This record gives sequence, structure tokens and C-alpha cells, in this order.
Amino acid sequence: MTFQPVKGTEDWYAEKKAIQRDIFNVLRKASINFGFQEVEAPALETMPCLTQKSGDEVRSQIFTLDKRSTEELGLRFDLTVPMTRMFIAKQKAVPKPVKWFSIDKVWRYEAPQKGRAREFYQLSVELFGSDRPEADADVICLAIDCLNKFDLTESDIVVKINNRKLLEGLLLQAGVAKNKLEDVTRAIDKKSKVEDNDFIKLLLETGLNQEQADNVKKIVSIKAKPKEALEEIRKLAPGRDAIVGLAELENVLNVMPSNYLEVDLSLARGLAYYTGTVFEVFDKTGQFRAIAGGGRYDNLVELMGGEPCPAVGFGLGDKTLWLLLESKGKLPQPNIGPDYYIVTVTPDLTDEAVKLSAKLSRRTSCDLDLMGRKFGKQLEYANAIGAKNVIILGPKELAEKKVKIKNMQTGEERLVELASLS
Repeated sequence: MTFQPVKGTEDWYAEKKAIQRDIFNVLRKASINFGFQEVEAPALETMPCLTQKSGDEVRSQIFTLDKRSTEELGLRFDLTVPMTRMFIAKQKAVPKPVKWFSIDKVWRYEAPQKGRAREFYQLSVELFGSDRPEADADVICLAIDCLNKFDLTESDIVVKINNRKLLEGLLLQAGVAKNKLEDVTRAIDKKSKVEDNDFIKLLLETGLNQEQADNVKKIVSIKAKPKEALEEIRKLAPGRDAIVGLAELENVLNVMPSNYLEVDLSLARGLAYYTGTVFEVFDKTGQFRAIAGGGRYDNLVELMGGEPCPAVGFGLGDKTLWLLLESKGKLPQPNIGPDYYIVTVTPDLTDEAVKLSAKLSRRTSCDLDLMGRKFGKQLEYANAIGAKNVIILGPKELAEKKVKIKNMQTGEERLVELASLS
């Protein structure tokens, strides 16, 4: 009997893990450069914490553990909720704004498909304590910069942006009852995944009549560059509720370069905790799911037991990013071979190889033969594992306290003093 990874999960072998490590290092450096500090939360959270304000759809996606004693535990479905819990624990002590990020695994019980898995990694960026538009712009600019670091530009990606207050205000004007807003918003969040007729059906299933559904469809069809989109929105004569969201949206747009941005009123973000700005980053071809997405969640800290505190952030999943980089030929090349591999011309030099390897490994990557292979087979193995250089220990050279180093890419050989290596 052979065993396979659980459906929706994967094994990370050395080459792929090396690529992942390079990708994460890019994301980590970009986040630090924007002034964010790295934190880490446990994989397990209590169910009351995970379900406090996650919405019905996410509740069904949580991997829950068997209840033991009085504990009800589940695996985190994102990093925003755990990081918010962490913030609340230190809320009164830490200077504001608090700028944190984490790169870690999350789990969602849903049907695996291209770009979506049950276990995946996510960069989560969270900013607590500022309600200013500059804070929204800061996290959006970081999301863009993360992708720029992989040589993705405005010709490759687009940032779709909206405001939940604006959208909900316009929906109320269209005749959507307040108690139906969450259901209608979830339907809108699925608009890009279904045909127009099916989208109308989704709206009707929420309890809207045909006229209301048509009005909603007209609203969420607005999608354009910021200047043109704002003109279209004003033609809808936004009322009091929508005007607040429109002003927030304009304030964010005013402090950001517009070349990456597209205002899209169909962008709703399914999670129930979003309150203002929402955004998602897509590849311009529309080939993949959202690469990153987030927004403002000003009520979550209070809902989870903290003092009222504004917050904004985003998540960037590894699966879609990987697919996009692969399609663009921009995946980092795996780099798993050691800098040095020590080979011995004769078996009696093994002790010297072990000693030299131990010394070199303190300041660089080094490996040596552990199989008792003959000289030629050692060279073959060094080449197979991608060693960058081979150190050849021969009796004649060692007698002169020297070793030969061969560059495995160029084939160039040089004789160096043994002391210079150790």
C-alpha cells in the first residue's frame, strides 16, 4: 500500500522548496522595506475566535478538530484573524500604527482547483491604528511592489479597487433591503465567475425582484480607470450613505499613482469583515484567480474584544502567484547545490575531507562523499546535485598544503592554499 498527500495539499521537494524560499524572501524583503515587522501566530485557534466575524461561507471552510474536554479548535483559514487577536493582546502597549506581516500556511476546506488548494501559504500584511487614506495606499502600494520585484509591471497586472460603503449605499438606493445586503454582496462577489444570466439568477435568489436585480447589475457593471469610473458613479446621484464611501475612495485614489488602478464596482470581497476600501490584484489577461486581495476592516478589532481601532491589510496567496510567474517565465531558478563539494582522489584522504568540510560549513555551504565512491563517481554526483565548485583533495597537492578547485560551470581549475579555505 502506498500513501499520497491529502487532496488539496502537496509535498515540497528540494528544488520546488528552493524556489518557494526565494519567492518568500522577495515578499519578506519588500514588506520589511515598507516598514512592516514579521510576526507569527499558531496554526490552531479557538472556534469562537475564527467564527467571530468570518461570514457563513468561511465557517463552512474551516477545518475543525474533534472536540476534547471544553476546547473547540480549528485551523486558521487566513492570517488576518489571528494577527488581529495578537494585536488586541498588545493593543494598549504598542505604538500606533502597528505594521505587521506574516508568511505562513492557512487551510480551507473547499474543492481544490487550479490556483486553489486546501493547504497553501499566504503573505498577510496588516496595518492597525490609522484610518487615513495614506494607510490604504501604503498596503496597496506594497502589494504592487511585491509583484514589481518579480519584474511584473502595469502591462502584466491590474489593481481593481472599490469601497464597501459606496457599494452598499448604491445597493440601498437600488432597493436592496438592509438585511439583504450581505447576501447580495456575496452574489456580487461571484459576478466575474458566472454568465450575466446566471448572475441575475443569483440576485433573484437573494430575494430581489427583477427591477432591483437589473438596477444592481447596472451599478456593478461600472468598471473603468479612476477618472472615468468616478464620472459614471456620480451620474448615479449617490445618496448620503454612498457619498461617504465615494469620498473615501477618492481620497485613496488621490494619493496613489493611477497607472495600476481600475475602479470596479463589482468588487465586493466575500469576507464579512470589510468596511471600506476593498481591492484585488489580477493578471491583465484574466487567466488566473486574484493574486492578492484585501481592504479596510475597521470593526474587526472591536468585534473581537479590543478597543475600537481602524485597520487595513491584504493577503497574497502562493498558488496563483506561482502560476502567474510560471506563465511569464519569471519563476526563480532553483538553487540547491552546495557552494563546494569535496572529492578525494584516494580513500585514505577521507579524514582530511571530513575536517575540511566541517570548517567550510561554518561560513558557506559544503558537502562531501558519504558513500565511499570512487573519484569519478564522486564527480558525477557533485554534478548531479548542482555543486558550484568541487574541491579536489589529492595526495600530491596536500603534501604541499594545497587543493585544486574546479568551477563546475566553466570547468576552470585553480590551485589554492589549503589555509586560505579553512
